[in-house]
Amino acid sequence: MGQKIRPYGFRVGVSKPWRSRWYANKKNFGDWLVEDAKIRKHILKEYKFAAVPRVEIERKGDEKLTVYVFTAKPGMLIGKKTSRLSDLEKEISLLTGGKMVDIRVLEVQKPELDGQLAAQRIAEQLERRGSFRRAVKREMDLIRAAGALGCKIQVSGRLGGADLSRQEKAVWGSVPLTTLDADIDYGFAQAYTTFGTLGIKVWINRGLMKQTEEAKYGLAAN
Repeated sequence: MGQKIRPYGFRVGVSKPWRSRWYANKKNFGDWLVEDAKIRKHILKEYKFAAVPRVEIERKGDEKLTVYVFTAKPGMLIGKKTSRLSDLEKEISLLTGGKMVDIRVLEVQKPELDGQLAAQRIAEQLERRGSFRRAVKREMDLIRAAGALGCKIQVSGRLGGADLSRQEKAVWGSVPLTTLDADIDYGFAQAYTTFGTLGIKVWINRGLMKQTEEAKYGLAAN
């Protein structure tokens, strides 16, 4: 059997914060869990253009929640001409049955070192029928230039339209998956192509974890 675990889940409670922060009794727990899943699915699907790697949710009481939207393109959500935050608040309020919603947009300072954004960038290139080898090499060069200590990229599926699915892996530098002190950022994305769905996994070693108050509570960008 494979000894695999998500790097983020492996470090939650040790050096990474929970992405849903609330307490519920048995009566509300299931409903709130489903609500969180709906909120994340809606934002990641409808606001994909804003390069959103993750969404964090805090609840204060039964009728109020705060949604932290991390984005590499905050101008797409908060622009001079249009502000989509009011629309997003209304949409999430409808999803949660009329609850009070507070949206806070946080910018990802180094999108090149975000594993989820890296996987999404590769998926976009594959959906445009680009070469998977070229897409992986280009992303790896971008990650290396941004100052990472190492990265691993794995692409799976009918690569290049081949009849049989397979896995291709590229590794550069050091990626210590079982070291809790290492800041390993993981991302997964899917590319929907004419010959099937391709899966992309990215691991990025950003160095040792910095124990700051902002990182502890998950309110700072990468």
